[in-house]
Amino acid sequence: MKKDRIVLDFVRFPIAQKIEFGRGVTTNMKNNPKFVTPDVSMTDLEAKTDLLEVHSIATQSGGKEATALMHQTENDWDDMMRKTAGYVDRIADGDSVVILSAGFNLAKKAAPAVRPEFSVELGDKSGSVNLRRQAVEGAKSYIWQHCTGEMPVGENSWTTAEVTSKATVELEGLTALSKYWFRSAAVTPTGTSAYSTPIMQVVI
Repeated sequence: MKKDRIVLDFVRFPIAQKIEFGRGVTTNMKNNPKFVTPDVSMTDLEAKTDLLEVHSIATQSGGKEATALMHQTENDWDDMMRKTAGYVDRIADGDSVVILSAGFNLAKKAAPAVRPEFSVELGDKSGSVNLRRQAVEGAKSYIWQHCTGEMPVGENSWTTAEVTSKATVELEGLTALSKYWFRSAAVTPTGTSAYSTPIMQVVI
């Protein structure tokens, strides 16, 4: 199972938000029994956050020197905050509650890839398609059907093209530039499953 980790989103924050964020982290981590020996002392981080605010205010009067000082302080603040985030990640060891208690945000987990129940892809040859579906436990065979034109309402227009032992099949000899609908069902010891939702594909 993938562990929760800190997202380093704070490096992209505007100055005002960095100041607010830095103060939130120092407030949360001070006197927190989970964070006894941080890589960056909270006193130093707090002082750097205050200095960032001072230089930010100074830039309002204009001047290249004030702007340069603000950016240098911002870079120093970013570096200190990255080190602090790394320390919290080590202590938390994937525990989201510990990470959030320090005032940091969690990295979003990627959603697991979901394989479609049934898919249709054009084959390498003209007039061919590759059909795939999720395998069904205990299935002895799979029925592959198609029809042309508009999707039929009843069952009589469907034609069984193949019956296979595997959950994939290549159909050949279809009419190029024609609209086909495809569906599949699994045959199990308890009977034939419901057919998959039909998928339309123009064969080329």
